[in-house]
Amino acid sequence: MKKYRHGFSWGFAVFSLIILLVASGSAQRRGNAYSKQYIEQLLERIEERNDAFTDSFDDALDNSRLDTTRTEENFTDRSRDLENATDELRREFDHNDSRGETAANVRKVLTIASDINRIMLRRNLGRQTEATWVQLRAELNTLAKIYNTPVVGSRTYGNAVVRNAAVAPRVVRSSNRVVSKQLVEQLLERIEERSDAFTKTFDDALDNSNLDTTRAEENFTDRSRDLENATDELRREFDHNDSRGETSENVRKVMMAATVVNRIVNSRNFGRPSEYAWTQMRAELNALAKIYGLPSVGARTYR
Repeated sequence: MKKYRHGFSWGFAVFSLIILLVASGSAQRRGNAYSKQYIEQLLERIEERNDAFTDSFDDALDNSRLDTTRTEENFTDRSRDLENATDELRREFDHNDSRGETAANVRKVLTIASDINRIMLRRNLGRQTEATWVQLRAELNTLAKIYNTPVVGSRTYGNAVVRNAAVAPRVVRSSNRVVSKQLVEQLLERIEERSDAFTKTFDDALDNSNLDTTRAEENFTDRSRDLENATDELRREFDHNDSRGETSENVRKVMMAATVVNRIVNSRNFGRPSEYAWTQMRAELNALAKIYGLPSVGARTYR
């Protein structure tokens, strides 16, 4: 009998503990109905993580080859956009209790965060910056789960379909065929990756050449940066515009910048790594030119 009572008491204690844990969880959320206090605490953590990431991101850019370039300015602006969007979300949430009233603010935060996520995936900005971004992204993905929206990095973000699904076509029309927006997006991603690889090998080649610290090196580096900035600008514009007519001028600008770089690469021996990286990038750019019905890199049209 004693043994039975002891077993019953232990079982009852475990059962009571389970009830307490369930009750505690219910205080935070019931189904998808998260308590306001729970979300407030999450938003506080997001703001703290965001501050830490912004500081680390700025330091990493200042100590990188992007320092004082247009690309650095663009990346810094996007980081500030995320900071402002999270601040705005926090203010709106403080005034509105329902999830529906702040859903648009959450989507805006996640869209900007997805842009920054692409930057972090393509650039090596050091372990500290990567660590702070991983922490911030984890908190943002928790927020996405609460609001039942796609996580950071989802293809849902970063295209006009999200902003205006009723009118945004999913195609880019070339001279004789229709090319899906997804195909062009993937091509632009490859171009950005190729651009990063070429810029790195090109910089290394210049540093190890007899042009190092000369005016010629500075000019060549500026032309390389012009191309990098033009491809970044094209990507941003394409994310906001689906029709070929709205981004054709950006493509033409990229091709003109690429033609200048092509002349530089062909005029000197910068070594096999640079030549190989340029050959790969030029091939992707020519594929883009074909889609937009434009002459390829090096055509006299761009001279």
